[in-house]
Amino acid sequence: MVGVEVRRYGLEDKVAELARRLAIPVVTSFMGRGLLADSGIALRGTYLGLAGDPALSAEVENSDGLLLLGVIVCDTNFGVSQRRIDLRFAIQALGGRVVMGHHVYPELPLARLVDALLERVPLPPQMPAAPRATPARVHVEPVPGSPLSAGDIADAVNHLMQRHGTMPIACDVGDCLFTAMDIAPTALIAPGYYATMGYGVPAGLGLQAATGLRPIVLVGDGAFQMTGWELGNAQRYGWDPIVLVFNNAGWEMLRAFEPEARFNDLGTWDFAAMARGMGGDGHRVETRLELDEALMRAHATRGRFQLIDIRLGPQSRSPTLSRFVQAVKRLSGH
Repeated sequence: MVGVEVRRYGLEDKVAELARRLAIPVVTSFMGRGLLADSGIALRGTYLGLAGDPALSAEVENSDGLLLLGVIVCDTNFGVSQRRIDLRFAIQALGGRVVMGHHVYPELPLARLVDALLERVPLPPQMPAAPRATPARVHVEPVPGSPLSAGDIADAVNHLMQRHGTMPIACDVGDCLFTAMDIAPTALIAPGYYATMGYGVPAGLGLQAATGLRPIVLVGDGAFQMTGWELGNAQRYGWDPIVLVFNNAGWEMLRAFEPEARFNDLGTWDFAAMARGMGGDGHRVETRLELDEALMRAHATRGRFQLIDIRLGPQSRSPTLSRFVQAVKRLSGH
């Protein structure tokens, strides 16, 4: 399992090579999502404990030698694991030290550890077969008139990237972040650790400014009400992100835990109509077919940001968020 320190210390290429030589399955932590996306490694997915794919969670939790490379042990990564990972049988390399069971080896930086492992695992004459990646959500041809669900968004983005290549993603918190877990591996920036609402749109602009790559931005309607107006700066600098607004007229992440609370209801804003005034193009979609068509049209249009106002019904949640809510309630006894 790879975590944030693999990126922090510029070790992705070396870790990918180590995984190839060892031919062992590779997953990311929740905070490490997006790591090794362009490495050619067949990633199994992201470990989310009870909130994740049951088969992947079982593979991690039943491992006889779980190697945690740069993975921060915290609630964000393991809060819904129900303590199914026995760290006594894991190898933790984090914070300049290595921990194996009750043995602690201080002053052993992650970069030196990876280099030493590569020296001990020379390139074999014939590379063993690497484990296959877990496939992304299978694209299902949309049925005309069928309503949208949060799970459809990941499917539609996967379809777009299968046809036109991967794109980096900037993501806000809430169900859009859980939806990102069902998108095929690609570069991802998100505020998973601090759960800072309003991060997505400004981060998408910064991503394009820093890299020159056109991003997809995933953002909820509540977060867009806070900072979505930063898109008004896109035209001035020539940025043209594709922004997907999860418009369900509320704070769905909060509503999932407190369904009776009225403060979660935000009312329906017409974000598509607001895009033109900020120098972009707006598209309102209410069905799967409309979403696919809007994504393809947005991808083909350059020079202006593209905002897709995705109308979702109340309590339309991604499968991952639904599992997360159930897991938290189970662990808390509610």
